Amino acid sequence: MDSDWSVTSLDCHDVTLVTVDLRNPSPVDRPVRVSNRLDGPVLPPKRAGVPESGWDQDGFDGIVSAAGRRTLGYACPAPARRPPVSVVDEGRADEAAADATATAVRELGDPRPPGDAIPSVREAEDDGTGDEPPAPTGAEPGVPPAVESWLTTVEARVDCGERLTDASVELATTALDATDDVSDLSEQVSADAAALGVVAERAAALAERASAVDVPVEALRRLP
Repeated sequence: MDSDWSVTSLDCHDVTLVTVDLRNPSPVDRPVRVSNRLDGPVLPPKRAGVPESGWDQDGFDGIVSAAGRRTLGYACPAPARRPPVSVVDEGRADEAAADATATAVRELGDPRPPGDAIPSVREAEDDGTGDEPPAPTGAEPGVPPAVESWLTTVEARVDCGERLTDASVELATTALDATDDVSDLSEQVSADAAALGVVAERAAALAERASAVDVPVEALRRLP
């Protein structure tokens, strides 16, 4: 199993974005274990508030198809370290002795309802029921997995903070039941706001520069 990795540290926020590129040159599918080496838990990519299958707080278990490639991305609330991961090729997929129960649990993901299923205070006040959850949003095309993972994590914290702001006792209890720890949620959301501001400013500047780039490909090809 061949692998490459990259890390990106977010300014003003103790979060590291990790991307791992896995390549399987063999003619058979191969299981792989990617373990996080940073001093913090893995914040995996999510869909509708639920971690994608194969992820746990320490890393990822999955299959890389024969002669195939797989790119993984996650965030970690810890300083960068090199290398950020260890990659273990666990042999042929048809020879791997996986525990059926553990595999089923990973595929099911988080048993709690996704955060998007909990109505906001405004929605509950508008219709009086709060029965209809907002439509889940997917990843934007072209967004790197590590960036999408970080944005998903930030969005979950902001969603929770919005639900707890001026919430009724009933709605606050529901939100708290769906959240692991809110003791420092206010500080985290404030730090997220600062980090998002920095990222937005830098992204806007880079987008402006990138739009002005016009590489003279044909002229360069004609050079001796």
